[in-house]
Amino acid sequence: MLDDKIVKIIPILINVLAGISLFYYLVKIDQQFVKDDIFNVIILIIFTVKFTMDLLIFKIGYASFSLMLLFLPIVSLLGFAPHGEVQPLFNDPTQLIEKHFYILAFSALFFYFVWSLLLLITKKSFAQYDFKVLSFFSGASGSRLSTWFFSIVSIAAAIIYLPDIPGKAYQDLSESLLPGNAWNSVVAISYFFVLIGSRNSSIRNIALVFVPFWLLSHYARVDILGLILIMYIIITNTKKGKLFIQTNKFRKIGILAVGVLIFSYLGLVRETGLIFDASAILDSFYNLVNYPTVQDLIYSTAAAIEVNQQYGNTYTLVNYIPQLVPFFSGLETAGASHIVASNIHTNYGLLVYGEYYMNYQVIGILIAPFLTFFIVFFPAYLLTKIFGGIGFALGYYMVVTTVPRVMWYGFIYYIKPMLIIVPIFIVIYLIIVNFEKELAVFGQKRKLES
Repeated sequence: MLDDKIVKIIPILINVLAGISLFYYLVKIDQQFVKDDIFNVIILIIFTVKFTMDLLIFKIGYASFSLMLLFLPIVSLLGFAPHGEVQPLFNDPTQLIEKHFYILAFSALFFYFVWSLLLLITKKSFAQYDFKVLSFFSGASGSRLSTWFFSIVSIAAAIIYLPDIPGKAYQDLSESLLPGNAWNSVVAISYFFVLIGSRNSSIRNIALVFVPFWLLSHYARVDILGLILIMYIIITNTKKGKLFIQTNKFRKIGILAVGVLIFSYLGLVRETGLIFDASAILDSFYNLVNYPTVQDLIYSTAAAIEVNQQYGNTYTLVNYIPQLVPFFSGLETAGASHIVASNIHTNYGLLVYGEYYMNYQVIGILIAPFLTFFIVFFPAYLLTKIFGGIGFALGYYMVVTTVPRVMWYGFIYYIKPMLIIVPIFIVIYLIIVNFEKELAVFGQKRKLES
């Protein structure tokens, strides 16, 4: 009885301690950066313990995945930035990370803290959220026509999006074969219908392997991260066609560790092309902690803060509204990361709270996790209400596969596909399924007549 009370009290104490530590950076927002600040290490330890606790609570699924994306910047900021080991190429001449260190630290910690609580309150653990949708993915669609159609679309869209033969260096890759910047979304969304497609389709089996391979071999790691997570969850929680919550933690952790290492390695060799490099393998382990892409994003976020302080608020959030209207491409404006890069040289990308600061400064930071939570989950909720089971599954699929884009690049990569491409593809799917049923009925009538 006493042990149960302790188990319940420990998470509360850790959350209270983490919440209190936020105020340290809040009160220092306008103060000068102090390099040898022991509180950076102490607070990093507190949030590392909290992150570990969150993983134990949520298990491996959407919640832990999104929290990992938010935790990586905390590690780089508190563990490496004070020593000048975050994007030194760009930051050494400008010192923007040091200049805005405290607002960066507060933003990262506050967003993580509130996001974890929102996930807990709304029951987004693996057993309560991810596992519920697996039955839909493990079941087989009876529609061969839709399986063939979306398998062909996913393969074709992947080639259109990334037309080069695998092996080239990242900077040598060509642009998409056809105009438009949504081909990655077309690939991802059509692949959902491949996953739920007819199990007896050969072209489906080809698409299942080809699409992830094509994206990975072209270094499209952000596009594939969520998809790999879904496939990992399906594989590790399905046995002989039946669903169960896998208890073999060693096997699950082993698969996950290998996958993460591959992603880190691809990030290192993309400048030279797909080659085997033993030193790059060793560097991959280091980069798992101080991830290069995260370093770029931290610097871009520091640059976004600088742009705001130099030029005032830039209201990019409201600019998403006209971009949601189909055929009104003329109303589109530059995204937040592009606005930052046009003023201060960056590698693009922007941590989600960086855009909020650009719009509303500290007030934006305070509303960021709440508004982001609504933006992410409300469209998925609407899909469930309108389309039922398939809407719930597709909503989950979109939430998981686009979370790296949302947290690291911007909302338009989620909102526009969710509100435009997803409904169109659902309608196409339903038309094909109904057409196939009509064909079956017609064929049966002809048999009876004959």
